[in-house]
Amino acid sequence: MIHHTLEANPDHGVYRGMSEPIRSTSAFLNDEKTMASEIDRVLITAIKTRLPVYLFVPTDVVDAPLNASRLEKPLDLSLSTKPDVEDLIVEQIVDALEMSKKPCILADVLAKRHAATQQTRRLIELAGYPAFSTILGKGLVDETSPLYGGMYNGTRSFPGIREAVENDSDLVLNIGPHLTSSNTGAFSRQIKDENLIMLHPHYCSVFGKKYDEIHFLPVLEKLVAVVERDRKRFTKQHQVTRYVNPIIDKSTSGPLRQSYIWQRIGRFTKPNDIVFVEVGTAQFGMPDSTLASNVQYETQIYWSSIGYTVGATLGALVAAKEKGHKGRVILVVGDGSLQMSVQEISTYIRNGFTPTIFLINNDGYTIEREIHGPEQQYNDICTSWDHMKLLEFFGGRQKGFQSRSVQAHTIEELEAILTDTEFIKSDRIQICEVYVPRLDVPWILRGQVDAHKARVKAADEQQRKTWESLVLAGAFT
Repeated sequence: MIHHTLEANPDHGVYRGMSEPIRSTSAFLNDEKTMASEIDRVLITAIKTRLPVYLFVPTDVVDAPLNASRLEKPLDLSLSTKPDVEDLIVEQIVDALEMSKKPCILADVLAKRHAATQQTRRLIELAGYPAFSTILGKGLVDETSPLYGGMYNGTRSFPGIREAVENDSDLVLNIGPHLTSSNTGAFSRQIKDENLIMLHPHYCSVFGKKYDEIHFLPVLEKLVAVVERDRKRFTKQHQVTRYVNPIIDKSTSGPLRQSYIWQRIGRFTKPNDIVFVEVGTAQFGMPDSTLASNVQYETQIYWSSIGYTVGATLGALVAAKEKGHKGRVILVVGDGSLQMSVQEISTYIRNGFTPTIFLINNDGYTIEREIHGPEQQYNDICTSWDHMKLLEFFGGRQKGFQSRSVQAHTIEELEAILTDTEFIKSDRIQICEVYVPRLDVPWILRGQVDAHKARVKAADEQQRKTWESLVLAGAFT
């Protein structure tokens, strides 16, 4: 047997098969005649689909010589496959926009993931329509723009937002929708099909008529071009007023609570920051915040794999350095999630990166306590970690290396930290440990959990009635 193989099947190729359910394509490089084209095909698929791919490279072909001429020609990344259908969709959207009286734009995460951020923002600017985001799409719409309408999350929206999208708007142009439970207010989103246009990577839908296998990006690009040529055709008379999130907690002193910290961290952001928000209470709390202009906001409220942000932040730090990005990189992570991937902090330090880390200490997995019961032991973690020594332990004690570790238990302490010019500068790696009560949760999370429990209860009741009717009917005699 060879290492990294399974005893029953000593073939490394078995892992290619294991990847099948989660990949968009794969290749086994075992033919020198097709190796180069297969590599290109896999890369093109990864870029077009924004999904994982699997490339199996046997060790005995790593040094195989290939014709380098393919490197002189850029990869064909065009998404347009049915230009006539795209034109038809654009024509229908244009007609609908012209006829509508109060249209709006709802920007969602797949617009970000499929490189449509700039096109989406350009359309918002040109059309002048109110623009809303979702929890996953947060940051896609400039939250300082006069056109920003707020974050739409079904019944878990701030006052007035749900009504503005579902009732006041006679046309909703939904760009990059991702209709998951946590991104729709526990499926409380209620936008009528007759008012809804959806632009998705796998289809486009106009008032319920679906066009499969049409990627939205070519459609969006063509739509922007039409609006750009003649903006007056799309101008509406209704007043657009920038939505300002209400201040949830106006306290100026006392112990910190979740109702206070998220909006305060939002006010800490600066233009061009990159912000990673970890799975847990943070991703349900940060939607309450208002971000500075052009902040890149990333969270994972759909798959919700705890600890992912610590490694993802490393990727952002590497990319920011390579691209010469001038904004800060900020990580918001809970004490439980941090314990899954804390070792990457040593990689930050080894590479001289200077992220700002907000560590939310709420004594374990608070989000799971809210869902499955506050006293379940599996939601407990080792709480004796000294987070003020993390940076030192992972290499921050080396000569000449600068770091900063601070704690906040009260509003006064947090305010002193967040208004400190040195902390704002973020020119060294720094941790701000923020203490909040163990069972304190954001209002969005509590509402979502209540809705989930209500659905489960209703389903159980329906199942009970079904069984009773079957028993009475003698189905089991």
